[in-house]
Amino acid sequence: MIQSFKLNVQTLGQKMPVYIFKVDDVLVDTGPYSMKNEVRTIFKELQIKEVIHTHHHEDHTGNSSWIERFYSIPQWIHPLGVEKCNHSTKLPFYRAMFWHNRPAFHPSPLQWGVFETTKHSFKIVHTPGHAEDHIVLIDEEKGICFSGDLYLFHSPTSNFSFESVPELIRSIDKTLQYSFQEVYCSHQGYLKHGRKLLEKKLAYLQNLQEAVMKAHLEGKTAKEIRKHLLPKNKLFQYISLFENSPEHTVKSIIKEIS
Repeated sequence: MIQSFKLNVQTLGQKMPVYIFKVDDVLVDTGPYSMKNEVRTIFKELQIKEVIHTHHHEDHTGNSSWIERFYSIPQWIHPLGVEKCNHSTKLPFYRAMFWHNRPAFHPSPLQWGVFETTKHSFKIVHTPGHAEDHIVLIDEEKGICFSGDLYLFHSPTSNFSFESVPELIRSIDKTLQYSFQEVYCSHQGYLKHGRKLLEKKLAYLQNLQEAVMKAHLEGKTAKEIRKHLLPKNKLFQYISLFENSPEHTVKSIIKEIS
C-alpha cells in the first residue's frame, strides 16, 4: 500500500505543497525542515525501515538529519547527492523562508539499479536536469512511478539557474521508455494519468527548445527570445530575485547548442 502525506508550506503569500510517500516500510523523501513538526508526527506513527531520496534538495531531505539522529535505519540517495547531503545547506533567502536550511546527514549511495520493498521492485532511473543526482523510481509490474521533481507542471515557463531544459527533455524521454501509468509527484501528489502529463510536458519542452534554437540561429539574443516566447514574469520569479526566471530557460537551451 502506498500512502501520500501532503505538507502545506505557505510563506510570503505563496503556497507550496510538498508530498512525502510511504511505500510498504520505505519512506520516499522526508520533506522540508520548515515542516519538521508535521513530519515528525507522521514518521512516529509509521513503521519505517528505510528512506530513499529522489534528490538532495532541501524540500526533499529536510528531516533526514533528525531521522539519522534518532532512528538507526538506512537512508539512500544517488551517489552524486551524497556529498551535498554531508553538509548543512546555505540557502538563498527566499528558499530559506520556504523550506528552512537543513542540517547535514549521511546517506548511503545507491549502487544498484533496482530498489526492493516488500511488495515492489523499483527500477532506479537517473534523471538529471532539475538536479544532477535526481532519480525516479519505476515499478513496471504495478505501473507506477515516483517522479520526484521531474514532472511538477506540464508547461513550465521558467526554470532555476541550476536547471537544464535539454537535460530535462532527455530525462523525461528516458523515463517514458519504461512502462507505467500512475505517477506520485513530490509537489502534485498522486496523478492517475501521470504518464500522459509527462508526455505533455515532454512535447511542450521539445517545442519550446525548437523555437528557442530557431530564434537563436536567426541571431536573436537570449533576452529577445525570452521577451518573444516567454514574456510574462510571475510573482515567484520576483520573490526568488530571478534565480527562477524564463531567461534561465532560454539560456540553458542556447548553452546546449553553442
